[in-house]
Amino acid sequence: MRRRAHPHLTGAPAVLVPTERRNGMKTRTTSLKRLAAGAGALSLAMVGLIGTAATAAVEPGPGNITGTTGTLTIHKHSGNPTVMGDGTEITDEGAIASLGAGLVGVEFSIERVTRAGDPIDLTTTAGWDDAQDATVADVQNDANGFGVSAADGTASATTIADGLAEVNNLPYGLYLVTETNPGANNIVSPVAPFLVSIPYPADGSWLYNVHVYPKNKLNTTEAEKTVEDPGYAVVVGSILNWTITAPVPAKSSDDTYRSFTITDDLDGRLVPQSVTVSSNGTALGSSDYTITPSLPGTAGATVTVKLTSTGLEKIAAGDVITVDLSTEVGTLGETNVFENEAVVNTNDSQVTTGKPAVYYGALEVNKYDEESESALSGAEFSLYEADENGEPTGDPIASGVTGPDGKLTFDGLWAGTTADASRDYVLVETKAPAGYVLPEDASVVVTIYAASENASVNVTSQSVSNTQQDGPNLPLTGSTGTLLFTIVGIALIATGGTIAAVRHSRSKA
Repeated sequence: MRRRAHPHLTGAPAVLVPTERRNGMKTRTTSLKRLAAGAGALSLAMVGLIGTAATAAVEPGPGNITGTTGTLTIHKHSGNPTVMGDGTEITDEGAIASLGAGLVGVEFSIERVTRAGDPIDLTTTAGWDDAQDATVADVQNDANGFGVSAADGTASATTIADGLAEVNNLPYGLYLVTETNPGANNIVSPVAPFLVSIPYPADGSWLYNVHVYPKNKLNTTEAEKTVEDPGYAVVVGSILNWTITAPVPAKSSDDTYRSFTITDDLDGRLVPQSVTVSSNGTALGSSDYTITPSLPGTAGATVTVKLTSTGLEKIAAGDVITVDLSTEVGTLGETNVFENEAVVNTNDSQVTTGKPAVYYGALEVNKYDEESESALSGAEFSLYEADENGEPTGDPIASGVTGPDGKLTFDGLWAGTTADASRDYVLVETKAPAGYVLPEDASVVVTIYAASENASVNVTSQSVSNTQQDGPNLPLTGSTGTLLFTIVGIALIATGGTIAAVRHSRSKA
């Protein structure tokens, strides 16, 4: 009589298991029947196992099974295998290369399957009959009499070097294997839970060390975040626009996109204003995603964009989801940089963007008298962006007047997006203090640097002097009478000298 089939992986190659007829009849061989595909079966394309919702189709016989315990060896890799597994260890070099890198730290639970509360015993015909009927869904949901046991045979395993995990001393039976933790591996499509028998039928014999090769899809995408050049001073009320670009990673063929979120934890000085979401440059509908919190939000909010079920149905591997986030500068604070990174999560796999930045500084103007070096108030200045020739361009960015201390500060001047960036501005004195002369060249190029060694907010100091106006011509000191006496006195002295010289010359004659 034909025995019922053993559970086997959907999509695995046929395994021929001989069964002997009694009373000296000839040995005959029956081929392995294919199973209906389940949600997780295709992800186990490397191994002869039961996949999600799969049932079995070999005709094993327990009569020649020896021993009581066996081993399950799990090989966890990230590649796209080129061969099918059959429960034996893969030794072909090309096939091994196709497996990809071994994944270390992936955790599995191995639970023994029960029927009517008792562990399925594969040393009996009844046990194989029960295994034939088992599906992952029934076992997981305690349906149709199936379940798992907390008794002997339940174990856990974590892959080590080369993605290998070995579980020894498993009592013969049917086991539910579940990937419970990806470890440090960025797995977007974990292997679906599967069933495996210990021992496993193989060409008329039994495998007591069953090798399985469940694979994963890793999220290898690179998300990016950029910030738009604000093009003017970064002051309270300025708008900074950020763009997050998130490629959709590939998933296993039997998996779905269950979640896709982009999260941006904003700088505490930035107030989120608005968000737009697009896929491959085409705007998504409002029903395709949700945004939390509602916008405009509060300073420092964590903005989360989450695709809804309708949005998830529209994405495919390689699509690029773009989120444009507009923020307003609520305050400049104590540091001279705004920087943010975003996190993109797909099916619990996570990638982080870079951290773009907006660096800014301040310009402090010191106005003083050129002679006395005393501070001058009332000098008026305008600040412009500089063109490639160092000349002012466009409208003034800001204007101001020096105070009693002769100082004027322009805050929040954009320097660039990297720590070594700098930006030139042109400072123009438009009106000198009362009583002082406006310089012939009333403009000076000033450079704002992103980095500052001496201050948390980079301040560029620019000293500008003025000279006083000339006063009117003043009259000579004294009266006209005094001047007259002075002239007469000089004339008398000159006359007396002349007379004396004449008398001296006559006396000699």
